[in-house]
Amino acid sequence: MKKLFTLMVVLLISATTYAQFSLYGEFRPRVEFDHGNKKLQTEQGDMFNLFTSQRTRLGLGYKTDKFKVGLQIQDVRVWGRTSQLAKNDGMSTTIHQAWAELLLNDKISVKVGRMELAYDDQRILGSVNWAQQARSHDLALFKYEADFKLHFGLAVNQVQTRPMNVPKTYKSMQFLWFNKKITDSYTISVLLLNNGVDDKILNNPNPGSMTTYSQIVGQRSVFKTGGLKVGFNFYYQLGKDKNTYRDAGKDYHKSYSAMNIGIDLNYKLTDNISVGAGYEYLSGISQTDTSLAARKKNSAFAPLYGTNHKFNGWMDYFYVGNHGNSVGLQDIYLKVDYKKNKFIAGAAFHYFMAAADVLDGEELYFGSGDIKAMSAGLGMELDTYIGYKYDKNVLIKGGVSGMFDSATLRELQTSRNATGVIQAQPAFGASNWSAWLMLVVKPTFLNGKKAKTPESK
Repeated sequence: MKKLFTLMVVLLISATTYAQFSLYGEFRPRVEFDHGNKKLQTEQGDMFNLFTSQRTRLGLGYKTDKFKVGLQIQDVRVWGRTSQLAKNDGMSTTIHQAWAELLLNDKISVKVGRMELAYDDQRILGSVNWAQQARSHDLALFKYEADFKLHFGLAVNQVQTRPMNVPKTYKSMQFLWFNKKITDSYTISVLLLNNGVDDKILNNPNPGSMTTYSQIVGQRSVFKTGGLKVGFNFYYQLGKDKNTYRDAGKDYHKSYSAMNIGIDLNYKLTDNISVGAGYEYLSGISQTDTSLAARKKNSAFAPLYGTNHKFNGWMDYFYVGNHGNSVGLQDIYLKVDYKKNKFIAGAAFHYFMAAADVLDGEELYFGSGDIKAMSAGLGMELDTYIGYKYDKNVLIKGGVSGMFDSATLRELQTSRNATGVIQAQPAFGASNWSAWLMLVVKPTFLNGKKAKTPESK
């Protein structure tokens, strides 16, 4: 790491000679109050959690007629978790982006290294900017950009027969993204993604490692007219799931058969006020269907590498390291945003429902013994925010969110043993809320006339 900082100092000195060089930074501390964020409170009197995390970045970019390079060093930490006299701070400083891009001509380029991927509305491939560490990929990206855009990404992190031993990542991943502006009002993007994850060979006395592949195929269309913007998403997930089912004494891979459908509308009422509405459906697995046909497939859509915090409420109850391989989700939402001079403010209301049946555990184990579904309603969430732009490079922003849960959501988060006895259960009537306050300072130390900093959304 010392060598990297030395390199950046050398490049900084050289910047007086090379106008294509840029140097920029980011300082982002955030205070968070957590009282039921991501998971419902288990006791009515539980105290809230209070902590401060900080992201600090230093990045550089350099461009010539033949190539571009980008380097972004990032430090992420929680205040107080490192001793004041620490000799080693726990490897919290990492390289978030480090890539080189060869400009073969004015239309074709090849970008190789560690980089963020942010496509369309970031539902499937996103930078996850809310998370202090964010997300980046190691891959080669082939780009053609003219009257349409065509990107092909290729990542191979491990060979077929060796274990990956790195959680929450892929052994190999490839995607093809096509984007074209059909008219001044209509744009369409098509995405094909192949995802290979670590797995074991089934029904083998000495199981070895293998790669199991699933695919996502879909599109996002955007229509604009006047102050109205309408977006429509459709993605279908297929291929093999690493999860298995058992039949006739043998294990078999489940097959993916899942989908994501979404429509979002935004309308600019005035120069200062915009309103929006939308609906999203992510298919799920029924808890009341015990047939072999149901056990053979996985109907739960997985957004994979998207910016999930952006969707389905800021309290992160769904698809932010949770709610995978579950009953899916339906999200109906309304929102309003206000912006005037240096002030911003807004609110969003969500009504959540399960996309598949939720099993009534009390009825099954301690009632009639019948397999019955509960009401689909999971609850409501209200997210609010306010911000002030102190300077063009300085933003102060904060927000408060509240979740008004249902008996169905509490049942989903209830842990039972084999006989149905409750091991852990969310508290009825507990207050579930979260709040945050964030300072974002993004200085540009040097900015050459031809400079272009690394992509970051």
